[in-house]
Amino acid sequence: MQQIYNLFEDFSEYSRVWLYTADRAIDTIEAHYIQENLEYFASAWKAHSTPLKAKACMLNEYIIAFVVDQTITNASGCSVDTSVRFVKELGEKLNINFFNRMKILIENKEGIKSLYSYNKLNELKEHKYYNPLIDNLKDLKDNWIIKI
Repeated sequence: MQQIYNLFEDFSEYSRVWLYTADRAIDTIEAHYIQENLEYFASAWKAHSTPLKAKACMLNEYIIAFVVDQTITNASGCSVDTSVRFVKELGEKLNINFFNRMKILIENKEGIKSLYSYNKLNELKEHKYYNPLIDNLKDLKDNWIIKI
């Protein structure tokens, strides 16, 4: 979990977070392309012509995150819509669906990650899952990976 702390160390714990889970593992070449585009997007992201203090990055081979420090400038509805369009376009280019909310990412004792339907969770009680409902940086740091 130290990695999450280091990624956003200069952001308020009240920063807004948006998580997107891919419908499959992202390979190394795709990850490089995605990370490059995420960094570019975040550096240019604005709300009503005001630059946002933002960061967008891959958290693992399935999940990308957008973080905006709203103690400085709030992300507007239009700016959030812009990020959603960006993720959809990125997914279309790479044939990745970041919007299938019917599956969640599970990690077993060996650290192996895979996607499961919500209706399978009863079979996976010894596993952990990546909480897709995180909406602020404090929860991302403290409650992102939790036991089923």
